[in-house]
Amino acid sequence: MPSIQAGMPPPADPTPRNPTGNSTAAGHDAHTRARKAVESVTRSTVAADGVLRVVHGAERIGNTAHRLQRGASSLVRGVVKPPYAATEPLDTLERHKLAEGVEYRVLYDRAALARPPQLETTTRLMRRGEQARVVQFAPTKLLVVDDEFGLLPLTGGPEELESAVLVRDSAMLTALIRVFDDLWRPAAPVRESAASAESDVPTDEERWILSLLASGATDDTIGRLMGFSSRTAHRRVRELVTKLGVETRFQAGVRAVKLGWL
Repeated sequence: MPSIQAGMPPPADPTPRNPTGNSTAAGHDAHTRARKAVESVTRSTVAADGVLRVVHGAERIGNTAHRLQRGASSLVRGVVKPPYAATEPLDTLERHKLAEGVEYRVLYDRAALARPPQLETTTRLMRRGEQARVVQFAPTKLLVVDDEFGLLPLTGGPEELESAVLVRDSAMLTALIRVFDDLWRPAAPVRESAASAESDVPTDEERWILSLLASGATDDTIGRLMGFSSRTAHRRVRELVTKLGVETRFQAGVRAVKLGWL
């Protein structure tokens, strides 16, 4: 995937064995589980059976992310946020894997999606089949391949990875998958129209509609205040939601604030 750049030297032949925020409360629970999972791994030592393997260095982390995805046969889940540790472009690899029929579910931290040229790269990958969603805040980077291997950072700063852990098929990996799924369900789908929305300037009418939406006004109220019929008001609201690249009125308000439209 385009920016899930993480890695450590993998164990011998890491090819998987088998193919395979709308709700505040839900987001908080998912973030709490993610934090506890990361803390648990941090406290752990490498198990004798090799369930966990810690590796240091951004280059080795990036190499492992690449090799794990190269061996994917069914499903890749990823959470994208800084810091990055790419050794070669992962979007090129993802295009090849998508063409092979591998499914990609990629959850983007809002800040990561805003970093040029991430949104444009994501849009191109979506056209090839990537399922992409976005959350305001992702608690950690994460890569899970075919329910067999997981990769997540252990230490590092906002812009640099120092160490990461490779998790083999285990209860720990099951917990990480649960964290991803809990974050994925309420996340807003990324829309191709979001790319153009970044540079668009809203009209005075659109700003007025957005301010009414933010106040909780219904379509009937918006229509009455602006001299529209209810049908026209509903259409204008839906057009604005689509222009912002989101699905709901609430998401439209959040995105409008981020873009400085309100």
